[in-house]
Amino acid sequence: MPSSHEKERRSAVPKFASFRPKPSEDAEKKIESISDKSTRREHHTHTAPSSDGRTHHDRRHATSKPTTRPRDDPHHHQQPSQQKLDGDLFFCLDKRGDALVTRYGSNDRNRVPEYRRIGRGRLLGIDGIMRIEKIGSRQEFFINNRHESGSLLSTDKKHLRARGIRLDAQSARIRQKKPDAGATADDCILFKTSKKRKRDGSAAEDSSGDEGPNYRSIHGKSKAHEHSDSDEEYDSDASDDLLSKSISDPIAMRSIELSRKVREHPEDVDSWLELVAHQDTLLDAQSGSRAPTAAEVKSFADIKLSLLEQALPHSSNDTHRERLNLEILKEGMKVWDSKKVLKRIAEMWKEYPTSFELWKLHTFYLQTTLPICRYDELKQHYTNKLQSLRKEVPSLSSIDDQVKCSRQIIYMILRLTRFLADTGFAEIASAAWQAILELSLSRPSSSPQTEEEIPSSFQDYWESEIPRLGEENWRGWATFVTADDAEQEPPDPKVSVPPAPPATRDGYKAWYIVEHYRAQNATTPARTLDEGAEDDPFRVVMFADFEDILVYFPKDIVPHIRPQLLEAFLIFCRLPSYQQQSKFIDMNDSFIHSTYAVPFAQISSGKTTNESEDQAIRQPDFSFEVQQIALTPEVLFPSAQWFRYIEPIVGNTGPEGYCWIATTLKQLTRVVGIKELGPYSLAFESTNEPGTEKKTAKGLLKQDPFNIDLYLGYSMLEHTKQNQAAARNVLSAALDLPSIEAHDRVRLQVAAAWLELDDGNLAKAVLQLCRLAEVGAKPNDTQTEAAPSQILKTKQFLVTNCDYKVSSGDIHQAMIYAEGLVLLEYLTQRSEKEPSSAKQGDISSAITRITQCSEDLVSRGQQHSLPHEKFLQACARLLYYHASHGSFRPSLLREQLTHYLTHFPHNTIFLSLFAWREERLSINDRVRTLLQDRILTRAHASLSSHVFAVSYEMRTGNSHSVRAAFERAFSSDVCAHHIGLWIAYVRFCHAKKELRKLAKGVFYRTIQACPWSKDVFMEAFGTLGREMDSAELKSVYSTMCEKGLRVHVEMEEFVEGWG
Repeated sequence: MPSSHEKERRSAVPKFASFRPKPSEDAEKKIESISDKSTRREHHTHTAPSSDGRTHHDRRHATSKPTTRPRDDPHHHQQPSQQKLDGDLFFCLDKRGDALVTRYGSNDRNRVPEYRRIGRGRLLGIDGIMRIEKIGSRQEFFINNRHESGSLLSTDKKHLRARGIRLDAQSARIRQKKPDAGATADDCILFKTSKKRKRDGSAAEDSSGDEGPNYRSIHGKSKAHEHSDSDEEYDSDASDDLLSKSISDPIAMRSIELSRKVREHPEDVDSWLELVAHQDTLLDAQSGSRAPTAAEVKSFADIKLSLLEQALPHSSNDTHRERLNLEILKEGMKVWDSKKVLKRIAEMWKEYPTSFELWKLHTFYLQTTLPICRYDELKQHYTNKLQSLRKEVPSLSSIDDQVKCSRQIIYMILRLTRFLADTGFAEIASAAWQAILELSLSRPSSSPQTEEEIPSSFQDYWESEIPRLGEENWRGWATFVTADDAEQEPPDPKVSVPPAPPATRDGYKAWYIVEHYRAQNATTPARTLDEGAEDDPFRVVMFADFEDILVYFPKDIVPHIRPQLLEAFLIFCRLPSYQQQSKFIDMNDSFIHSTYAVPFAQISSGKTTNESEDQAIRQPDFSFEVQQIALTPEVLFPSAQWFRYIEPIVGNTGPEGYCWIATTLKQLTRVVGIKELGPYSLAFESTNEPGTEKKTAKGLLKQDPFNIDLYLGYSMLEHTKQNQAAARNVLSAALDLPSIEAHDRVRLQVAAAWLELDDGNLAKAVLQLCRLAEVGAKPNDTQTEAAPSQILKTKQFLVTNCDYKVSSGDIHQAMIYAEGLVLLEYLTQRSEKEPSSAKQGDISSAITRITQCSEDLVSRGQQHSLPHEKFLQACARLLYYHASHGSFRPSLLREQLTHYLTHFPHNTIFLSLFAWREERLSINDRVRTLLQDRILTRAHASLSSHVFAVSYEMRTGNSHSVRAAFERAFSSDVCAHHIGLWIAYVRFCHAKKELRKLAKGVFYRTIQACPWSKDVFMEAFGTLGREMDSAELKSVYSTMCEKGLRVHVEMEEFVEGWG
């Protein structure tokens, strides 16, 4: 029961009882004094909403209850753990920390005491030192520094004004309070009389009309409140807080700077676009580590639209207006309905009929919007633009303009054929690439040079059904034109092998198995006489079926566009590019970059973490389905302890599809004679068909005996098979070539040194490098160690050539010499600054040289160049060798890789090595911090980085952290419509028991994001076959048919017959 003392305290609390008799004069004064204090306290105090949703205003009108501390209340429940740690509940000793603080980004609000606040989050009693601010949905606690405390009248304000910082807030006027005439001379605290209107009508006696506002009006009798003492006080506090926050927050300062810029120069379109792009930074700052909600995205899209519409009237340049209109359309797609978007697109087509960027935006909207996505309409949309560009090429006068237009055509062909394959019409897509490659790279010498239309002889060649590109015994269109018809005959008809009946009673599951089998064996066009071709009209591709998507490039521009044409073909085959010199195709374009299999092997195995594995002996993850690394011989022909550039596809695609891709690569390299494809073709064959590399390598070297990359690849393949003697002989043969260049000789000697280093022979590795300075001298096989003079001479050779190449602008060759110099420093120096073993060198000296070379490139503006990335990849290989062959400091590895990621945040090698030796049980997870702060930012977001983030969570996190990584990936534009990533998300949710109930919802989201993909719809019958009933499966199938997707077997008839 409450004590008598508590009852007395409760009775002193004022209550609203106007219906009671009027109290005495002394009691009335006492009540007015308490009410006045309470009013001011409530005005200065800002209390966060409680868990039941009531605000401070709601609680003020509720029944008043005394607020006591937990230790004063004898009935308050105390937790035993807290009592055990300390007798005082407000202070306890916690040596473990709360891991949930890092995960959720804030403290538990139930354990944070409720502070009295005064003036925009400042705390009563410690004004100017601490404050509480609302960041998104959380309330954060801050300690001000010396620049953030104090008022605008202090010396800090003068210092800030001297730096040119101007406030946009309304200026505050501080009035000096006049003393009352009847005030005593002694110091005292004056309380203002209550202005509350009394119910008995005696308000006129206490207040006049000039002293305060009339609360029945918005403004009252006078506008004295505009300059009242309280307003002036809070205006000063607000300005002080705004100034402090703006200076301490670079994002806010950037907003102020850009706003001032567009206000002073409204005609500057670049500044407007920077301000629009800055809204994404504000959105990321608001959402924090979580993915922004749909409401937040739409809200910021509205802000962007408002800014862009303000900028549009100030732009008179047509190019600038087009940029602004495209941005308006891009943001409007997030807010407007379909009817308004299509209307706006139609209006823009009238204004910009030849805009390629407008076509890409239009295609994006048509392909990703479920209600309007139709196969026939989209194919016609692609074909119309392709035909207009095909007619435009001959009309262009200069070669450069023709090449630019032709590259746009190649991009469109890639987008169109990838769309056809995703919708299920793989035969037409493969036939188109067979024809386009042959029309461009293997045309007869007598063919027309500039004719726009495709020659009729090619139609005759196609309709004859003789072997085509990618098929055995292919001789080509040129041979068909010059040879007699009797010399070439169609291949023998193929006999299809029926699959084994599905071992299931579920008709929908059986249909899925049969349909999947039919699709995998229908990737290339069939012949008329092939078995089963008469049952499916799409299996045989006639010339009229794809004539409208073929292009016949002028012969003069074919050499200029051949690299882009080959790169587009490899990407269509879901293979990485064979050359990275040009940025022809965006690596983050999810419409053309996809994978054969789900990007995460952990999903199929049902394994997400590996806590039992010893961190000291585990290896980095060398294999990624989606990755971004620089192409070098070390990743093209890797050992078992390094990263692989080409992943095997023989098990992911059907036998027919793989045979066509492999045969096409061989024929393009050996028959057509494209020598630059030689190393790539050798690497592809060694990855998918190990055991035939020796024969293939010798055949390629016979065709191109001066290709240094072939020698390096062949040597590395032999070294991987433990054929050390054969590997050294290949490099010796390359070094004996008569016309080898100096930088190629350095590459070969560095490779020879790495062969010895991998075997643990550091002394022999030094000897291999020292042969660089002894060109023409015969190697001394009896020498075991290099002399100091040889080392000094080699070092001088490498330094001199590296500096000369850098000064002359040849960065590619300069980095070759720098790589040899770093390896020489590692093997020969002995600074003893870092621990080392017999198999390790001096990593400290090597890092010093690496830093010097890297900073030299940064000073010349080459920090993001491809040679710099290749150089840092070679340095990362050296770091991994050192870390895996003895003791090392993990912080040294972390510091170097952090520096590398500063220049190349997308590089998968750097990310994987950074996460290799980090402690996974640490509360402060450095990998997550790096991903959140540097890698997955909007400026650096990439498809490979998001895939790495999801893979990392699958290895180290739980199912909910993996789900959060997926959601963050899909909130980014680069992953929002990636087919493989969405399918992986559906399968992951279904594989986890705690997330299985969400799998169906994720599937419907996947359909909305990728409505053109047949594989996405088939997940309902494969992965979610048991989660969906027959009505839902029939609805999915009807949607597939409505969208025009390819179906080989009618489902309804099959299910009825199966039952």
